[in-house]
Amino acid sequence: MVSIIHSLNNKDMKENLNRDVRFLITNKKGSYFCVANENKSRYDGLFFFDKNMYKIIESLRVVDSQKTSKIVNKFYDIEKSNGDLTETFFMPHHHNSLVYELSNKSVFEVILDAKESYDQRQWGRFYTILQEDDKIIIKFVKKTDSREDNSDGIEEYSLFLVLKFEGMFKKIEEWKKVSYEFDKKRNSTPYGRYVFHAISLKTNKVVFSFSKNKENAKKEADYVFENTEILRKKQKEYYNNSLDLRKDLKDDVSMAYCCAVNSLDSLTFNDKGIFAGLPWFFQFWTRDEAVSLKALMLQGNFNLTKNVLSRHLKTILYDGKLPIKSDYLKLRSADSAGWISKRAEDLMYILENKKILGNYLTKDEVKNKEERIEYSLDFMMKYHAKEDLIFNNAKETWMDSLSRDGFRIEIQAMQLSTYKLMYKLNNNKIYQKFEKKLKKEVIDKFWNKKWLADGVDDFTIRPNIFIAYYMYPKLLAQTEWVTCFNNALKCLWNNWGGIATIDKKDSLFRSRHTGENNKSYHNGDSWFWINNLAAIVLHRLDKKRYKKYINKILEASTKEILWQGMIGHHAELSSSYDLKSEGCLAQAWSAAMYIEMINEIYK
Repeated sequence: MVSIIHSLNNKDMKENLNRDVRFLITNKKGSYFCVANENKSRYDGLFFFDKNMYKIIESLRVVDSQKTSKIVNKFYDIEKSNGDLTETFFMPHHHNSLVYELSNKSVFEVILDAKESYDQRQWGRFYTILQEDDKIIIKFVKKTDSREDNSDGIEEYSLFLVLKFEGMFKKIEEWKKVSYEFDKKRNSTPYGRYVFHAISLKTNKVVFSFSKNKENAKKEADYVFENTEILRKKQKEYYNNSLDLRKDLKDDVSMAYCCAVNSLDSLTFNDKGIFAGLPWFFQFWTRDEAVSLKALMLQGNFNLTKNVLSRHLKTILYDGKLPIKSDYLKLRSADSAGWISKRAEDLMYILENKKILGNYLTKDEVKNKEERIEYSLDFMMKYHAKEDLIFNNAKETWMDSLSRDGFRIEIQAMQLSTYKLMYKLNNNKIYQKFEKKLKKEVIDKFWNKKWLADGVDDFTIRPNIFIAYYMYPKLLAQTEWVTCFNNALKCLWNNWGGIATIDKKDSLFRSRHTGENNKSYHNGDSWFWINNLAAIVLHRLDKKRYKKYINKILEASTKEILWQGMIGHHAELSSSYDLKSEGCLAQAWSAAMYIEMINEIYK
């Protein structure tokens, strides 16, 4: 049994749990520290970001430690109690350091596994441990090895981990195998790995600092060690000021809302963008960022919103689509252009409503965004329109474990939404004409008077109809939407408060998450971002009629954020069978849509 406590602005919320949970802290610079209380993963430990994501510390193991009895999420740091001993973990923002403190001097092992995050090679790993004055310098060198590579002995990179502390240390320098039960459960190989038991220390405080340059790591360690309390106080003030426990919400919803705001904020990278998720989606995914931007706007973070939109609008490809990632142009996303257009519209609407548009966007910048959206729209029509409908290739939608090539409902809705936006921006009636023609074609081909098809000639019931409403509610009359959602919910609804990704009577449906074997991924799994989006849509359509569904989604998402998976973060998805935290455990668009849902329900 583990007591989980969320503590913010002198308000505590506690729950006793008998399940595997994790905690995660980041430095808002791409680096993170993740710890599980039970089933380990190769993605647990200390990871530093420097163009690539590098794992450096496998774990910190207190000798003769008792089982974890309490975890306290203070937002600015995390406390973990094991009997009479309390461990505190703190990552100061924008510093590549972890501060590890213990309530009394104790002996603990520093276990290392230096590597690039996705690199599972076992050979060619070399550690050197040296003492320099009041610091320990650990140098890691990765070399190629003919047992796994096409060459042998060629150095690929080197990393430095500097430890600053007051106390004693002893070299261990032993390789031991560790098992990853969490990864085994999600069918994610390898399930075990040899890691390096480097040293043991006896102290009550140590700073771990990382760099590819030894002197930089040493300077960082000195600075953070000497200024820990100043940095901690600054970080505490940051969270007390940025996270407001709203009095108009129930206590659990208010705390979960602050957690979601913090989670999304912790996934931001140097105010340049938003990682899709941790611990393994540490990239700027175009679609994920676009979906998440409305939540940033609701928090008043207009500069980051503007920067992300500008970056993506610059990467529109010759055919009007966007790449799945800004730095990866080989694979396209069929729906990112629609999401980017929607978020550009949201930004301009919110700024105009607040009468601060000129504070963030010049007339030239507004014009540039209009031109880039029009460019995307025109070339989408040129290269992907067939009989007015918009065609997408295989694996280009958010359901990318499925082919779904053809004419898909949410893509049509996004095209309609963008036609509507362009007519509003430049008053060119050609876009009004295109909108009218496409709307008619979609109704003729997709609407069977009971529900909207997922694609032309594919009346499989899937939750993409909720995205269609979110993007373009004018597609159907209100009574028709009610009919559509009533019929869909009968087939998709999970009683715990989520929506399956396919009709539960379909032969492809899988009730339990199958992990990296993605049979369930878009054929059963319930995605929290879609659940929260569905609650938004149902609330807009008829909040009284759909009160039961809205409340159950709110309840499930709140519970998952507070007490499951990565505490204080919103996971990627759950099995349809029952509410679980599965997939990536801190997912940006899940948290973002929770923020948006709360602001929709509690206006």
